Amino acid sequence: MKQYLFLLLAAFTLVACGNNGPQDGTTAADELESTASYVASPDQDTATYIPLYIHKIPAADELNASTTSVGAFGQVLAPPMERIEAQMLTKSYWVVEGYADTQASRPQKIAGTGQWIRCFDNGTFYGGHWDRQTHAGAWYLDYSTSKYPRLTLDSNVDRMDAVWEMQAIAGDQTEMAWSRISDAKFGPYHRAFSVKLIELYDMPTKEQFAGVHGGL
Repeated sequence: MKQYLFLLLAAFTLVACGNNGPQDGTTAADELESTASYVASPDQDTATYIPLYIHKIPAADELNASTTSVGAFGQVLAPPMERIEAQMLTKSYWVVEGYADTQASRPQKIAGTGQWIRCFDNGTFYGGHWDRQTHAGAWYLDYSTSKYPRLTLDSNVDRMDAVWEMQAIAGDQTEMAWSRISDAKFGPYHRAFSVKLIELYDMPTKEQFAGVHGGL
């Protein structure tokens, strides 16, 4: 009996030792690359504040998965394509040209340039920074709760979950201004801040923004 109990305990120990990853089979968060590896500002190593755009990047084969070790997105719904905002979101890449996060240092704000989102008419989106995709998810538009249309981004990186108010659209529909809602009770809490986005037809590159903010 004692020998049986010993063998059972040994087997349990082996199973436990070989099961250090997430139970759903996704790549463990501590094995993932961070966007800090290529977008961090020069002062990020010594800064106490970490901007939201610094986040883990899901593994390549999980980049568009609904569930990763760092987040998950919910049901994908057909967007209201009769609305101008939905039509604009799905026709191009929308790229952050100005990142007005009041908690960030100036170098951190500048480093926020080049974030982008690409929405699709099936209700999903890709998101990234410069010429790399770094997350994906589902997007929703709500016209019932605010003066402005609200865009919810439900990402497979929970740090990037957010509700944005689409507060301004240029007459030629090539620029937009959004404000991230602080009291939306969705996504990580953060003080409200705004971004200016411009339309591009491909992922942005640093070379395209070389003259912005005194150089990138």
